[in-house]
Amino acid sequence: MKKFKSTGFAVLYLVIPILLQFIIGIELMIQIFLMQWRGKEIPDNILKQMLRDYGFNLILIAMTNLILIAGMGSWYYFIRKRRDVSAVDYRKILSLKTVACLAAMAFFAQYVCSFVMTVISIAFPHAFENYVKLMEGVDINVLPAWATLFIVAVWAPLAEEIVFRAMIFRTLRKGFAFWPAAMLSGVAFGMYHMNLVQGVYASLLGVLLAYIYEKTNSVLGVYIFHLSFNLMNYGISFIQQHAGLPEFLQGLITLVLIAAAGPGLAVCIYLFSKICWKQRIKN
Repeated sequence: MKKFKSTGFAVLYLVIPILLQFIIGIELMIQIFLMQWRGKEIPDNILKQMLRDYGFNLILIAMTNLILIAGMGSWYYFIRKRRDVSAVDYRKILSLKTVACLAAMAFFAQYVCSFVMTVISIAFPHAFENYVKLMEGVDINVLPAWATLFIVAVWAPLAEEIVFRAMIFRTLRKGFAFWPAAMLSGVAFGMYHMNLVQGVYASLLGVLLAYIYEKTNSVLGVYIFHLSFNLMNYGISFIQQHAGLPEFLQGLITLVLIAAAGPGLAVCIYLFSKICWKQRIKN
């Protein structure tokens, strides 16, 4: 009964952000329809440009995440306040040792994901081409750099961690052991991205993020990791573009880091388990 109940609520929590994305997406179409109904003709080329406007899409993403943070964040806060009695020592999570370990985990996870994407690009080249086109929409130059970084690297991780770890994983954990709950929440996280490439590596990251949440029993720990991961994605790209190193040398450095990523991540996870503590989620 516990498994059925926790799975049902987890599905509900997954449907909410997907439905919200759909509602905000069709809002644009409704606005266009109303403009045409009032007699304002919109040329096809302008209409297509509006639908492909990456800056506008980023603003829609920010709006979606704002609603998720305000709505589901409040929901989580009051549920936890009523039902969870286990205390969280935020000073330990914010200690230099813990933050450094989470940042190191995020760094090595970047290159593990690079390896996964390389495999996908070979096995599914068409899906990878679509992913590359999709990523043009979150390029640092789409909006002012500070706005893009805030929306994608700071704002989005908070919304996603509230939904997928604080709500979905936490709910699944009430009915399942850690590994089934982590894998199910990881798959849900991958599905939410709605493309093969992100779906695969986001699922793997989702399991790791569930582990961090299990250890800290708090959104703060997973948010620090997720924030670091997204910021490093832009930081590594910026360094590669402006370092001025020969292409051969950049490729060699990347290969070395990819080769070291798996062992490096494993060591960081081990160290994290040593400096952190496991607090069971109370039913």
